[in-house]
Amino acid sequence: MEGPETPPFFICPISLQIMKDPVTLSTGISYDRESINRWLFTYNHHTCPVTKQPLTDRNLTPNSTLLRLIQSWRIKNSSKIISVVESPRPTFDIATFRKLVKDVKEPLSHEIKALKKISSMIQENEDSRRYVEEVGLVSLMAFLITNTDTYEISQFNNSLSTTEEAMNVLCLLKPSPEALKRVSEDQHGKIIQVLSMVMQRGSYRARIHASLLLKSIFNVAHDMYKTGLKSDLFDGLVEILKDQNSNRATKAALSILLKVTQFRNNIAMAVEAGVVAVLVELLAEINERRRCEMMLRVLEIMCGRAEGREAFVVHPASVAAVSSKILTVSEAANESAVELLLKVCRFCVSGRVAEEMVELGGAAKVCLVVQGMGSRKVKEMAKEILGLHFMTWNKSPCFRFKMLL
Repeated sequence: MEGPETPPFFICPISLQIMKDPVTLSTGISYDRESINRWLFTYNHHTCPVTKQPLTDRNLTPNSTLLRLIQSWRIKNSSKIISVVESPRPTFDIATFRKLVKDVKEPLSHEIKALKKISSMIQENEDSRRYVEEVGLVSLMAFLITNTDTYEISQFNNSLSTTEEAMNVLCLLKPSPEALKRVSEDQHGKIIQVLSMVMQRGSYRARIHASLLLKSIFNVAHDMYKTGLKSDLFDGLVEILKDQNSNRATKAALSILLKVTQFRNNIAMAVEAGVVAVLVELLAEINERRRCEMMLRVLEIMCGRAEGREAFVVHPASVAAVSSKILTVSEAANESAVELLLKVCRFCVSGRVAEEMVELGGAAKVCLVVQGMGSRKVKEMAKEILGLHFMTWNKSPCFRFKMLL
């Protein structure tokens, strides 16, 4: 027995789940209360996530009619929902699958409807993956993405909806590294260019899919395709990091930054987009190990360049945020944090960073590392930090540096 098809207007545009407490913005779009509250008040956005219209009124109106419809639908279909869980998956219909792929290929067809049905079939039955190579689905989805005109992306017209659905299908397919490498190199890396534009100009859903695809692509693409990137990519990454609505998207954004900040030109664009500032602010809020490690590593890489160090030093919370993670997260975080501070201390001749470290407890953390609470490599870097600004450290009555050095 097939399960009930969820009416699309029951789905929250942010969480992509059935709404539990639907509320409506002044733009007329309904969202789940928890998701839109996070968007508006936790991350202080002033636009509607779907329409991008500025919000002069951020009041949320309960959508009681929609809530009753959702509750009635759940009650009416409860037995069907249970039977879907208990019943085996239906046999995969290869004929229907082939027909849908053909519909997508043909011009003037209902490609968006066909793409959505393909998405459903992929999610419902693992057997669909056996036929992906046979029908050329990875290449077809890549073609639909790269065939998008840049003007169409900026106008958010119907063509972008086709692109969004193609990105969704490509994410669900989880292409092999070999297949991803092929599509990333086609047309001189055009898919990277288009996905970068979507990152900055696409809908919330499209930006998440673009970030997940770019993460996978940058894991396999040749280095030549990671240079010469556009500012759109970094603006989009900053937006995703600010949103923090999707843990997968956040980690994907950080993974992308780890790959592309290995190149000098990209660091300059990342600084201009505000990457350093947003990572510093997130470090002050987040304690989850993996994300902290990734953020510290990105900051450490960026502080290897003058523009990165300058952006770090001018942020009032930078030293405190990084120092707070030393000895509290992991060995990897310790290494990145101490190496980051060492890079900054080497080039900050004014001693401002050293003074802040004394005032904010960073110097005490560095001393603890030297005294035996870190790996050998980290200890050596910590000793160098203390030696670089000996006079500044020595003014503090809290330390006895001559015993440590």
